Amino acid sequence: MKLLLILLLAILLIGCGENNKEDPLKKDQWYLDGSKNEYIDINLQHSLYKGRNVLIAIVDNGIDIFHEDLKENIGVGSYSYLTKEYSFNDANHGTACAGIIAGVEGNGKGIRGIASKAKVIGYNALKVPSISNIADALIRNKEKVWISNNSWGDFNSWGEPLLLRSIEEEALKDGVRYGRNGKGIIYVFSAGNGSADEKSVPTDNVNYSGLVNNRYTIPVGAVDEFGKKAHYSEVGATLIVVAPSKGSTEGAGIVTTDVTGEKGYNPETFPSDYKNHNYTKNFGGTSASAPMVSGVVALMLEANSHLTWRDVRMVLAQSATKNDPNDSDWEYNGANLHINHKYGFGLVNAKEAIDLALNWKGVAEEKLIEKFQDVNVSIPDNNDNGVDGVINIEKNISIEFIDIYFNTNDHQKLGDLEITLISPYGTKSILAQRHEEAFEGIFKYNNWRFGTMRHLNEYSKGEWKLQVKDLREGNSGTFISWGLKIYGH
Repeated sequence: MKLLLILLLAILLIGCGENNKEDPLKKDQWYLDGSKNEYIDINLQHSLYKGRNVLIAIVDNGIDIFHEDLKENIGVGSYSYLTKEYSFNDANHGTACAGIIAGVEGNGKGIRGIASKAKVIGYNALKVPSISNIADALIRNKEKVWISNNSWGDFNSWGEPLLLRSIEEEALKDGVRYGRNGKGIIYVFSAGNGSADEKSVPTDNVNYSGLVNNRYTIPVGAVDEFGKKAHYSEVGATLIVVAPSKGSTEGAGIVTTDVTGEKGYNPETFPSDYKNHNYTKNFGGTSASAPMVSGVVALMLEANSHLTWRDVRMVLAQSATKNDPNDSDWEYNGANLHINHKYGFGLVNAKEAIDLALNWKGVAEEKLIEKFQDVNVSIPDNNDNGVDGVINIEKNISIEFIDIYFNTNDHQKLGDLEITLISPYGTKSILAQRHEEAFEGIFKYNNWRFGTMRHLNEYSKGEWKLQVKDLREGNSGTFISWGLKIYGH
C-alpha cells in the first residue's frame, strides 16, 4: 500500500511539473503585487482563485490562439469576421490584452496572467469595424461568455462619432439581461486615451462617449507605476476604477504576450536577457488597464459565480483603493465612498474585491425613478454663475447609477459648456467640461444622455440640481430641458 501511495504521488508530481516552472518575465510584471513595486499594484495575493471556469471574450483585432503562453487557456468559440476560419495574423493588440488576463502561469514560458486558469476567446471585429459586427461581437456566445473585454473606443469612420448607436445599445441590454444565464455579461471597456496633456484644457471625457457613459459597461482608466493618472486617460463621472498601465514614454510598460515571431510590437522592447520575440514590455494605454480589471472580475466570479452584472459594478467600486491620495479631486459622497473624476472609486484591488465578493449577498430587484423638467432659459454667455434646473425626487431608493438627459440643441459650440449634477447630499458630478477642440459643430446636445456613478449608495429623495455654465464668449444657447433616470434598489 505504501509503495502504491508513493507511485501515485510521483505521478501527480510529474503531471503537475509542467505548471510549476518559473515564468521568466514575471519578475517584470511590477503591477501584480507589492513585492515588485513599492508604489502601486493590484494586490494580487489570493492563491486560491485563478479564474477557473470563467470564459472571457476579447473583442479586438484577434488573438494568437497558438501562442505558447496562451494556447492552454484558449477556450472554444473564437470567431473571425474576415473569413470562416479564425485568423490571428497581426493580432498584436488582442493578443496583448489576452495575456494580461490569462497568460498561463508556471509553464516556464514568459508571463503569468491575472486569471491564469481562465479561458479566453477572440472576436476580431475590429478588423472589420462595422456597427453590426461590433454589436454581434458583444453578444456572441452570450450563454457561455462571462466577461467581454473591450480595449477600444469610438471609431469616427463608423459614422456620427460619440453616439451609442441603437444596435450597439440593444446588444448591451441583451447581454446584461440574458447573457450568462440571466446574470449578465460583464462588459469591461477602456475609458479612452483622449485626455489632453495635464497642462492644457481637457478635450475628452468618458461622458462624451455613449460606449462608456452608460450603466451597462465598466469604464477603466489608467494610472502609471506611481499611482498617478496617465496623461492620456480620460476622466469623467462614470469611471468606476483605474488600473496600472504605461504612463509615459520613459515609464514602466506592461509586460504581456505578443503575436508569435517578429510581426508584433517592437523587438527592442524585450529584455536583453530574454530573446523570445513572443512578448512585449511596453504595452500601455487604457487598452492595458481594461484587461487588468477583466482579470480581477474573473477571480471574483470564480469566488462567487452568483454575482450579477450589477453586483460586479458595486463590488469593484466598494473594494477599490484610494490611489494618489493627495489629489485635490478626492471627496466622499453621501454614502461615505471616496470618489474622484480622474480615478472613479480608485485603483482596482484584487484581494479586497475577492473578499467582498465571497460574502456578497446580491442586490435587490432593480428600481427606476424618472422625472423630466422643461426649463427654457437662456444660458448667459461667458458667465461663471450660469443657470440651474431643479428637480425634486420624492421616492427613495439606494442609487446605483443615474442617466441625465440634457437638451440645448440651439447652442453652436458645446465646448463652451460646463454641466454639473448636484445631489441632495451636495455631491457633484461634472458631466461636461469647457474644452477647446472636441465635437465643435458635429452634433448638438439634443436630449443627450450623460451618466454618473458617483452617487453610488446615496439615497434618491430630495432636490437635484443641474448647473449649466457657458464659460467662453462668442456663442450662446438655451437650457431647454433636462431629466433624470435614477436606477437603484
